[in-house]
Amino acid sequence: MSPYFVQVDGEQFKVNGQNIVFRGFGLGTWMNLEHFMIGFPGTDTMIKKAFGEVYGEERSKQFFDRFLMEFMDEKDFELLKSLGVNALRLPFNYKYFIDDQNPSVVKQEGFKYLDHVISLCEKYEIYAILDLHTVPGGQNPDWHCDTASGLPLFWSYAALRDTVVNLWANIAEHYRGNPWVAAYDIVNEPSLVTDAAVFNEFYDKVVRAIRKVDPDHIIFVEGNRFTTDFTMVEPIADPQVAYTFHYYPFVDEPEVLSPAMSKADRKRILTDCFLKLVSIRDKYKRPVWCGELGLVLDKAGIDFQVEFIEDMLGLCEEHDVSWTLWTYKDTACMGLVYPKEDMPWRKLAAEIKQVWDQQQEQAMGEALVDYMAETYFKPISKEKRYPLQFRMRTIMQAVCVEQNLKPFLEKTPWERMLELPASFHYENCEYWPELAQVIKKFTGMGA
Repeated sequence: MSPYFVQVDGEQFKVNGQNIVFRGFGLGTWMNLEHFMIGFPGTDTMIKKAFGEVYGEERSKQFFDRFLMEFMDEKDFELLKSLGVNALRLPFNYKYFIDDQNPSVVKQEGFKYLDHVISLCEKYEIYAILDLHTVPGGQNPDWHCDTASGLPLFWSYAALRDTVVNLWANIAEHYRGNPWVAAYDIVNEPSLVTDAAVFNEFYDKVVRAIRKVDPDHIIFVEGNRFTTDFTMVEPIADPQVAYTFHYYPFVDEPEVLSPAMSKADRKRILTDCFLKLVSIRDKYKRPVWCGELGLVLDKAGIDFQVEFIEDMLGLCEEHDVSWTLWTYKDTACMGLVYPKEDMPWRKLAAEIKQVWDQQQEQAMGEALVDYMAETYFKPISKEKRYPLQFRMRTIMQAVCVEQNLKPFLEKTPWERMLELPASFHYENCEYWPELAQVIKKFTGMGA
């Protein structure tokens, strides 16, 4: 085994016998488009379908191939290396590997894009963690798993799960022996899983399928409720299995985002939330990784926002927990790096924002469910509304694509549209120096 291979050893990750803590970023909205991160409404599939309808399938494929191949380059990795980053989480959509009409045959298309970035990871000695961000039917009800229904149907059909077991076996065969692929993150943020037996059987099948072809790589297991609840997850005996949680404390405690809250009160809430999550290390006696944490960033609030992120990362460091920030690059939302304001992609996103704002999506979904119930039925409880608002939002997204995306595509000439991916070239971007300094502080690269 290569001396660069990361392995699980007790409650630590180790390389060649030495402890290692992953510190880095996720590469969000790259191989799985996320509406708020690119400024276009809809899911990955909806957005690509709209491009195909407006420009034709061949031009749409050309556009997204260019986007995928030009999103990251050497200069991005030079920045990452200068920050002391040693890990990059690579989220990808299953559709790059699986044709829904021929699911037993694994396509090779996805390897082109993963290999492109992984080769740069190897050159700059940054570990890649492969993250299956979407699965057939959806592992959770939200847009970022590319759902068309707002239901986590993946957990209802064994045929869908077996397709993903086969996919992971093929991915593991492709990357076996590659030390710069540190781990396989089996499925991003499961949620609304109700059958523990199904949940555990799926993980067991995936682990066994991977181990038939790849005895070495770490396998990360995620919990329920967007990987914040591990009560259903049984321990897995495989010695190279570890566990990963996501840390967004403001989801349950939104008041922490108020600058008016005292720093002491905020720190107490952040700590309580973090300790509940990190307790899975004691449960499983394995190392843990905070696979996602982060915050929307803007010029008006950047000092408070960076301080908030520093507090979250500080908890990871204090408790010897690996972390990857969400995210490295996007259209000036959560990313460290983003295209400059005068870049074509930013300009188009700014136009679209005049008629569509994803931050209102959840509230609108809830309001529409309440309106439907109160107008045609009877008022419903908050608990009943929660899963229904996801289904309502899929309808809203379909409408937004038709009314708030396609009209902008239709008035944008193809030649101009084909220039948009270049907006993400490093030389056309800027980054938050305030956040960069915090990263350097925790990687040991600070002054």
